[in-house]
Amino acid sequence: MFFIGLVIIAIVLYIRDLKISAMIVFFFFVTSGFDLIPEDVTKLAFFSKGMDYAIMILAGIVFLESLYDFRKFWKPDFFTKYLIMLGVFLLLCIIYSLVVLHLEFAGVFRTVRYLFLWAAWFVFRNMDKRRLVQLSVVLFYVTVVCAVLYLLQIFFNQSILNEGAVSKAEIFGIVFPRFYNQPSMLLFFVFVAIFRNPSHGVLKIITTAILVVAVLGAFHRSLTGFFFFSLFLGFILLLPRLQRIRILTVSAILISVLIVFGGYRFMKSRTYADIQHVMAGEFMDLESGIDIEDMQKSTFTFRLMHLVERNMYLLEHPKAMLIGAGLMPEKSKQTGKMFSFDVGLMEELTSETVQVDTGDIAYSVLLIRFGYLGTALFVLPLIILTVYFYRRKHDKLALLSFSYMIMIFGLSFFSANLTNPLTFLLPMLGFHIISRSDVEPVKMDSILIKK
Repeated sequence: MFFIGLVIIAIVLYIRDLKISAMIVFFFFVTSGFDLIPEDVTKLAFFSKGMDYAIMILAGIVFLESLYDFRKFWKPDFFTKYLIMLGVFLLLCIIYSLVVLHLEFAGVFRTVRYLFLWAAWFVFRNMDKRRLVQLSVVLFYVTVVCAVLYLLQIFFNQSILNEGAVSKAEIFGIVFPRFYNQPSMLLFFVFVAIFRNPSHGVLKIITTAILVVAVLGAFHRSLTGFFFFSLFLGFILLLPRLQRIRILTVSAILISVLIVFGGYRFMKSRTYADIQHVMAGEFMDLESGIDIEDMQKSTFTFRLMHLVERNMYLLEHPKAMLIGAGLMPEKSKQTGKMFSFDVGLMEELTSETVQVDTGDIAYSVLLIRFGYLGTALFVLPLIILTVYFYRRKHDKLALLSFSYMIMIFGLSFFSANLTNPLTFLLPMLGFHIISRSDVEPVKMDSILIKK
């Protein structure tokens, strides 16, 4: 009941024009208590995650704002058309899952609840620039504190934030504990720290160092690679055009050399042979020589196999190609009846293959649950935001948001981060800060077409 009380307090705060405080509570729930409140603590009736309370806050604010001034709050802009398309599609998927597949409403809602958080677009749009900036600054320092706690985990070899997977990493012969429970907002605010840090002097250096080390402290090769690539791209875009062309040209030559020498070795490797089998659809053929358990160690091949097998299911089921196979949670009885995938992580208790959920690649989940059309409608708003940020790269907030989105799209082939609501909530917050600086209203043509 304590968390229900927080929901009511947040809505009251918003009504009383204390919008920053209300949205801090909103992000508190979205991030599971800023990564400090376990899900078991927030469970109450149909509430199973902090995200459920965040949706309640959002629903309350949207309802009251609609009563106060419906036309102003829901006034269409260039982006609402994409949200409407996504919303209509989501409604069709829900109806299909309930009426045709006879799935339980609670399970369907839990599967797609994070998409309802797109409605925060209208709430952020209703806040002035000063408050949006103040909100982002508060969230920045919250993330710094969480990053400190995350790094203390490595030092003491003990979980402090909400528990996640733990393994070991060896660097130069030294073994470090590897914690996967990085702060939820870390990947966005590390770019804020580097490009537009709200701190000054020594504090600016300290906060930047903390967030960068927290990113590297995961010892995740894909994350580290895409982080530095996105950072490099961001700094390149800060340079004058001629200097930018020179550096990109030299970089392209060096990358080409690496591809030539590295490509030959790759084509002779077991991984390349496995990928050929996967692309030929032979990964379920025992004669192909592919060991599923062995492939889990070869992470890229395993992810590719996971995606291809789900894609093959869509090709074999035309109805699922358009709107997906259904919005069933992993533990639904319908999941076991509909799917029999061979590629996937193994349940520890049952030793059965996980059919739908995965943290290895975002597109497998999107394709199964939403099909080709739904996946496109899901990714399109993110692409629009990315293009918007690039077109306004002279603004450092837009530049860092663009760099962040590039990293997110890169990581989407190595994690399920694309389906994390913070992936669109934080850039959305940045968008509304940047758009307040635009002299002219934002138009679709000005984003996609350079006049």
